[in-house]
Amino acid sequence: MSGDAIIIIKKEFEEILKNRYILLTMLSFPLVFSVLIPLIYLFTLPVNVSWADIAAFKGLVAGADGMTPRQVLVAFIVQCTLPFYLMMPSVIPTLISSYSIVGEKKCGTLEPLLATPASTMDILAGKALSAIIPSVLITWASFLLYALLVDSITYEIFGYPIVPNMLWLFAVAVTAPLFAVMSVYLSIVVSSRMNDIRAAQQVSAVLVIPIMGAFIMELFGYFSLTIEMLLALSIAVALADVLLIKASIRAFDREEILTRHA
Repeated sequence: MSGDAIIIIKKEFEEILKNRYILLTMLSFPLVFSVLIPLIYLFTLPVNVSWADIAAFKGLVAGADGMTPRQVLVAFIVQCTLPFYLMMPSVIPTLISSYSIVGEKKCGTLEPLLATPASTMDILAGKALSAIIPSVLITWASFLLYALLVDSITYEIFGYPIVPNMLWLFAVAVTAPLFAVMSVYLSIVVSSRMNDIRAAQQVSAVLVIPIMGAFIMELFGYFSLTIEMLLALSIAVALADVLLIKASIRAFDREEILTRHA
């Protein structure tokens, strides 16, 4: 990584720390998805669960034959929350990257950066990494908090920690960062052509809607995420990332931006 990219990353981090809206929004994700949601469903679980109660989704829980009905119910609910940790790195980067480009356009601070000798690759890399790094770190911290909370509450039910398993580890360590990259560069492509921050932030809906669709379908027992599914999804997202990075370089026409805002 070049020195110009590192300087841009430091500058972007300073701007993030000054933006209370971005900070509060980022901090709300661990609170909602890692604390409030698990507390709600774990403390409202029925004590008496029969095999008839969980018949619809028993086949979706790995190792269900060796569990009690209540264990199957808990494992299923915990498993269904995994898409939240793919949604998180898809939403947070758009908040940062949209402000990073569209916000700087509106404030007139993007043009001086474009007039510097820093290459387009360095500028985009600096802006992208300044959104990807905090997004991934928040996702990992949220998952760690979620795992600690879930395991502390469910230990008396299972007698061992149920999170993380290989499915969760692969999702959080591999798939989630790839979604963060996709979200950032998709946002850069859109932000390069827009001057409205809120409109640029709507790009996250392109990723959030299918992820929430997967959550709903899994919750209703239509399918269950597997390592094989996540591997195929990760490969597809990685390929999309490569295409979006190339598209962002073409869309981020610094001469056009300088001319338009001259």
